[in-house]
Amino acid sequence: MTAIIRRVLFYAALGLVAPAARAEDVPAADEAPRPDARFYLATRTVPDYVERGTRGDALWSAVQSFYRARSYRLVWVTAGRASAEAEAVARIVERAEGEGLDGARYRLEPVSPRAVTAAFNGAPASEADAVQDVQLTYVFLRYAADLSGRFDPKAAGPFWLTRPPPRDLVPWLEQSLQSGRIVAAFAALSPAHAAYGDLKAALARYREIAHQGGWAALPPRLALRRGSRGLQVAALRTRLAMEGDLPAPTASGPADTYDSALAEGVKRFEQRHGLVADGVLDAVTVAALNVPVEERIRQIELNLERWRWLPADLGRRYVMVNVPSFQLAAHEDGRPAVAMKVVTGKPDSPTPVFGDEMTTVVFSPYWNVPPTIAEDEIFPAVLRDSSYLLRNDLELVRGTQVVGPAALRRGGVQIRQRPGTRNSLGLVKLVFPNPFGVYLHGTPASALFARPSRAFSHGCVRVEKPFELARWVLGGMPQWTPSAIQAAMRSGRERQLALPEPIPVYITYLTVQASHDGTVFFWPDVYGHDAAQMPLMPAPSSLPPAPILAAVPPRPVLDPAATSN
Repeated sequence: MTAIIRRVLFYAALGLVAPAARAEDVPAADEAPRPDARFYLATRTVPDYVERGTRGDALWSAVQSFYRARSYRLVWVTAGRASAEAEAVARIVERAEGEGLDGARYRLEPVSPRAVTAAFNGAPASEADAVQDVQLTYVFLRYAADLSGRFDPKAAGPFWLTRPPPRDLVPWLEQSLQSGRIVAAFAALSPAHAAYGDLKAALARYREIAHQGGWAALPPRLALRRGSRGLQVAALRTRLAMEGDLPAPTASGPADTYDSALAEGVKRFEQRHGLVADGVLDAVTVAALNVPVEERIRQIELNLERWRWLPADLGRRYVMVNVPSFQLAAHEDGRPAVAMKVVTGKPDSPTPVFGDEMTTVVFSPYWNVPPTIAEDEIFPAVLRDSSYLLRNDLELVRGTQVVGPAALRRGGVQIRQRPGTRNSLGLVKLVFPNPFGVYLHGTPASALFARPSRAFSHGCVRVEKPFELARWVLGGMPQWTPSAIQAAMRSGRERQLALPEPIPVYITYLTVQASHDGTVFFWPDVYGHDAAQMPLMPAPSSLPPAPILAAVPPRPVLDPAATSN
């Protein structure tokens, strides 16, 4: 029996388990009844492998509820043998590190009949099956819970509304078992978005760089430009080659000369990090080069976490704004349709992170000046000089009536800017109702789009190509031809158009993004969300993940890649 039990055990970090029981191993009807989890779960002591704290308590409670609902029948282990489904799910869970999770969190300690008897008040040795079964359930549910989000980002600040999607683990697991699609259910826990897959590939690449020893730091005050020579130039060449910004350490020219090829490599690095891409190695660029690879890995893991907080289905047509890269992309049928630069909120008036639905397009909009801006900036200017209103196409309104500057001293007035080319919202705004009063809009201040860092607004998102975005939004409405859109934008009269179908809009904060060709972008932490959320991430374990037991071959029919949803 001991040899059989040993085959069942999950060697260190959830590798393969022993094959399923054969028909001749199943007890006959007149034999003793199979053990269940009742005795084990009735013990008062929470097992050592259960995570301490609120999250661990909730997960252990879910395990207890799961077995209680199924009358304590075991799921994975019978007569010292694990089921084929347990093997297949284990193969999924053991790839946790590829998802940016800590594989050691899913490690199981060996279970033997003697240990069970000693630890659980003289329980019979047959209870080893129950102990192992419960441990497997806990580990599998822990993995499922982690892929739903390992912490709530709202704990790091009020400007983040995107939250991990709720998943009631007990009914989810039971329904998956009853459907016969348990393997597909576990395989589907990982986000299916292409960008998430590209980021996982980047994680594997940077872990390999770390495995090879990472990169050496350059002198912090190093300043180089074209024509510079020396050993430090050769060190820079090697450093850039490690991330692919140069094809090789000696891409072209003498290794110790800062030539045009090396300057292009520096530009590429600067572009990937949201810096001024001038090819000059200054202190800012050196500081980015000297971020350790381990920190970059942790940053990738955090951004994989952020993808898990987004809906599994973003919609057939949706708009995604990424604040750190100052970019907007409209997606349709899984592909980018329109892309452009954006201007987002200043650090002291940040653009919030959330998702909502675009419902309205407003042509030739008025700009109703927010009270804080009116009181802090405009009212004082008008009181000093009443001609300020005329020069800036502003007007005072009380209710629906336009009033003169004298009314400002009596209070109860608002300020709005008339439609036109000088309007702060440009010629169109796209509204997705939200508690922050944030929307997408054009702008007359187009020069800001030439800057690499574009955090200049009061929180709304200014778009570089408002006409192109409006044209895409109205693409399903044939009456709205390009000329009709242009005419409405320049009419000088506000017009609101309700969309026949809402379009999801996601304001995201992804400080790492990867493209299909393997290029990895590390964007500045403009609002400090990385710094606030990184401490909330579970600390990586010092334990290495366990190896796969090669002696037990996988069952291809149960592999997630071959299982239909």
